[in-house]
Order: sequence, then C-alpha cells, then structure tokens
Amino acid sequence: MAETYFVECDCATRIHVELFDAGTNTVCPSCNSAVTVPNSTKLKELSGDKYPLLRPIGKIQRTLQHAEPPFDGLCHVCSNSDAHYQVPITFNVMVERHVADGGGIRPTITGGVKLVAAASEERWQATTFPLLLCTQCHALFQSSHSSAKVKKTATTLCLVVLLGAFLYFAYYNVEIVAALSGLIWLIGAIAWASRFRQNKKVDPFVVQWLSRIRWVPEAIAAEEEYKLSVGISQPFERSGS
Repeated sequence: MAETYFVECDCATRIHVELFDAGTNTVCPSCNSAVTVPNSTKLKELSGDKYPLLRPIGKIQRTLQHAEPPFDGLCHVCSNSDAHYQVPITFNVMVERHVADGGGIRPTITGGVKLVAAASEERWQATTFPLLLCTQCHALFQSSHSSAKVKKTATTLCLVVLLGAFLYFAYYNVEIVAALSGLIWLIGAIAWASRFRQNKKVDPFVVQWLSRIRWVPEAIAAEEEYKLSVGISQPFERSGS
C-alpha cells in the first residue's frame, strides 16, 4: 500500500500531495488559496506515521513490537474485519558483503585455464512479520497458494517435456547439438565465473498479498538483495486475549 499524504486548507478541504512536495506551496482546488506543505517529517506524522525518521523496515519492526497499525489485529486485505489467521513472512535482507577474492578465469600450470568462483562473506538480517487475514481472506490466500504450486508443477513438467524433445532431436542431429552445447557451455561458464545469480528471491504469488501492508512495499523496493519466504498459516490471537 503506497503512502498517501494530505494537507488541510483553511476552508477544510483535504489536498492530496506527494512527499516530494514537502516544503513547497500548493493551491487549494476549492478556494484557490495558497497552502504551504510542511516538511517531510511533519508530512509523515500527519499521515499517522509515528516513526517518520525510521526506514520502512524499522517501522515494520517497531509497530510489530508494540502491536500498532498495521499489526493491530485487523485483516491486511479487507481492512475492516478482525484477523483470525496469521501467515509468517520472513524478509531476509543482505546487509553486508565482503569480497575476499574476485575469482574469474585463471591459467593453470599445465597450460589450461580454470574457473574460480569469487570468495565472499555475507551478513543477512531477517525480519519476520505476520500477514493477518480474516477467515474469508485466508481461504482466498490458501486457494491462491495452491494455484501457485500447481502452476509451478506444470512449468516443471513442461521443461521435462522440452528436455525430452531436445534429446530426441539430438539423437538425429548430433553435429548441430554439439555446436549448440558448446555455445551454451561457454555462456554458462562466463555466468558462473562472474558470480551471476538472482539476488531477489520471492514467491510471485505472495507479492500481491503483501502490497496492502503499510511500509512493506517500500521496504521491499528499498533493498537490492533479499529473500522473501512464506511460512505455514496458524490461528491468530491478540496479545492479552
């Protein structure tokens, strides 16, 4: 859920503004009066942000700790029903990487070459927060999750069929396949030597379910390398109940 910001004119009209409008003037659409937009910190506070100076991930951690919105017990999807289920979401962010050896293609004492992977040390920081769902939204979530698994299985089967077709083709076209295999090996070797890898790992189906939790989309967008995983849903009970 993208953050929305408003300022109020003396005529009681609420004017929608963006964060980059902070410190500027805008015009009221109702009375054409000039309205000063406050600084970014004040603008965040006016939107109900109790922690305007924290990064999005810090706001998630703080509001979760104190059971404050958006983790106050309301369903994150429909927003007007009490949550009865919680789905643990683990947001694991790479905060530091130290590369000790750049790796690459190195000559050997026999006159050939070898591929050396880059050696590095990484430090990750995990934050786990719940996706809160009412009974109806939880049923929709489970259905979405099941559909995503079926789609993944179907994709795997398609790849197996394509591999079988490729092997059948290879049996009758050895020379062409040999040339293609050499090209594929070269591309793979270069990718491996340069430490090519996917640095954002997330189940696509879950993104739409997290988009309405305040600060979560901003936290995800702010990180370059992360892993987002979904746990097993369980009953939700408010603290003290």
